[in-house]
Amino acid sequence: MVKRFIQFILFLLLLLLISLVYLGVYGISTNKFNNLISEKIADKNKDLDINLNDIKIFLNINNFNFELKTIDPKVSFKKKEIKIKSISTNLPLKNFFSKNINFEEIKILTHKNKIKNVIEIVRAYQNNPQLYILSKVVKDGTISIESKIKFNQDGSIKKNYLIDGNIEDLKIKLLNDNLIENLNTSFLVRDNEYLIYNLSLIYQSLKLKSNQIKIVNSQNNLIFDGDISNKKGLINLEKFLPNFNINYKNILDNLSVSSNNKFSFKLSKKMKLEDIKFQSKISFEELNYSNDIFKRFFPGYRKNIKVENNSLTFDYNNGDYQLNGRSKLNINGDIDDVDYSIKKIKRQIIYDFNFEIVNSAINFKILNYTKNKDDKSLLKIKGKYTDSKLINFENIKFVEGKNSIDIQKINLNKNKKIKSIDDIKVNVLNNNDKLSKLNIKRIKNNYSITSQTFDGSKLVDEILFSKEESNFLSIFDNLNSDVSIKIDTAYLNNEDYLTFFDTNLKIKNNEIFNMDLLSKFPNNKEFKVSIRTNQNKEKITTIFTNYATPIVKKYKFIKGFEGGSLDFYSIKKNKKTNSNLKLYDFKLKEVPALTKLLTLASLQGIADLLTGEGIRFNEFEMKFNKDKGLMTIEEIYSLGPSISVLMEGYVQKDDLISLRGTLVPATTVNKVIGSIPLLGDILVGKKAGEGVFGVSFKIKGYPKDLKTTVNPIKTLTPRFITRTLEKLKKTN
Repeated sequence: MVKRFIQFILFLLLLLLISLVYLGVYGISTNKFNNLISEKIADKNKDLDINLNDIKIFLNINNFNFELKTIDPKVSFKKKEIKIKSISTNLPLKNFFSKNINFEEIKILTHKNKIKNVIEIVRAYQNNPQLYILSKVVKDGTISIESKIKFNQDGSIKKNYLIDGNIEDLKIKLLNDNLIENLNTSFLVRDNEYLIYNLSLIYQSLKLKSNQIKIVNSQNNLIFDGDISNKKGLINLEKFLPNFNINYKNILDNLSVSSNNKFSFKLSKKMKLEDIKFQSKISFEELNYSNDIFKRFFPGYRKNIKVENNSLTFDYNNGDYQLNGRSKLNINGDIDDVDYSIKKIKRQIIYDFNFEIVNSAINFKILNYTKNKDDKSLLKIKGKYTDSKLINFENIKFVEGKNSIDIQKINLNKNKKIKSIDDIKVNVLNNNDKLSKLNIKRIKNNYSITSQTFDGSKLVDEILFSKEESNFLSIFDNLNSDVSIKIDTAYLNNEDYLTFFDTNLKIKNNEIFNMDLLSKFPNNKEFKVSIRTNQNKEKITTIFTNYATPIVKKYKFIKGFEGGSLDFYSIKKNKKTNSNLKLYDFKLKEVPALTKLLTLASLQGIADLLTGEGIRFNEFEMKFNKDKGLMTIEEIYSLGPSISVLMEGYVQKDDLISLRGTLVPATTVNKVIGSIPLLGDILVGKKAGEGVFGVSFKIKGYPKDLKTTVNPIKTLTPRFITRTLEKLKKTN
């Protein structure tokens, strides 16, 4: 009896064990809970419809709880299907046979679903502005989820829920219409905390990756903290950073960039970004920058400067930032180094550039100084930029060997015009082996310029031959100052110089208002300049020197000019200038245009004389006016023993030249006519070089392509005779 009882007990235990194993592994199917679950869900939201397949019941041997699980239920929200792989829950044994069943936890595992459908379901339970915007910007993509949701006794969701999932091929259209494509990531959602990891996406053709982005829901803000990086790829700056208000016109559209970035920021419920911070390490191969100002300083500059092998760090903190970098400057194949620091603090941008220039040549044209290739030099630029659009250079310093240029405190306005300069010190041995030592100092609103020796040959060229209508002072922002200039030795060219160059200028609105200069050449010849502005706002300029050679030799087409005095008078009003230039008692050895004219006129003897010993002139007078880029020559009259010339015409701003005139040689015919008693005195006069017959000519074209036409024999015009008689009368 006992034996059979024991066998029965063992049988029951074996049966129980088999049942437990079967329930634990295979479970049993039932539809007992289907209506209950569907009704509870329908009570929560009428738009959510769920049809469950048979529920399988498994026994969890560890805690003797039952696990209820259904496979591939059909779930839809507003007729949009959500593909569920399985729904399962744990049911305590004590609740299994109870009429009021409460589920403590539900596990949901989904197939891949359209993200837009999932967002609509989430908004049905908890709608907010972020989810609304998300529903508008998401255009495509799938999501799969594995979630564990725990419930309170009243059926509400506990805060310790967990949602794990994956997003694939997400496509987002941003508010600026830019697209984020091929976004793939895994994510983890807890109460008030979201974790995005293993993220990859494509934005503006740039492949971006992130190891982790953490989002915390804190009161009224979402707090973001994470990293993002990209391997080397092309980036279009204008499209990638559309809201940075940067002008990319002079920079290449596409840059090859790689970067590693860490960031954090807050996003308010009103979609406002706050407390933005990020740190970046960026490298990019090359960008091009073009600006015509580089032509003035770099002889090798052609079209643009290439900035290559760029490596920089960028730290940003709530509007303030600091950028440190190092690059290579490539100017038409000449490569040099530059390192830089740019720092923004509140309303100021502070910058510091250090250039080590060895392979590039640098030309300071006005100083007639060139830093040659292979000569090591340093250029340092420090300054700041304010939100008032003012640019302040604290210091610009150039050093090459013993040569140096040091500029202190230059202030520029928003149009890059100079408002003020505190101090400039120049100490260079220039291309003519002349030592230029110059000191410019600001004293309140006025300036003092002093120098022991200064080579101003290129500065004089700039004043005489500049093709621009604006004057040299146009680089200033409405300069109103008294300027004192004292130079012991001022070179006009490589050979000629003035001694004791001493003058005071009054400048108003970027124009010289008054000026008096009296200086001398080493041969004791005078050089005088006077500028006066009268009550009628007429600017009257006079220049006189009894040693004209240093001024005339500046004009390269005139060679072999000797002797002579120069007298210049000009009146300027409302940008229109009327001038009169006179030269006295000089000799010319070579003027190519005049030589060609004499040859075409078959006056070879005079042409040979011009290129040999030279032709002497008693007087040269030129009356002309300038107005809006057009120089009109009313008259050029030159009188000499061997030849006389009368001309008129114009020179346009783009250098088109048009001249016509009469040339009178002292030929045998004219001498014979001049020797006739009474008639010769009336028609010719008694001086050589005046005659009845002469040469009519026209010169037209561009300076390098002038066309000359000649009518070799022509009776003189009454104007020529009248003009000559006037000169003779004045001479007598």
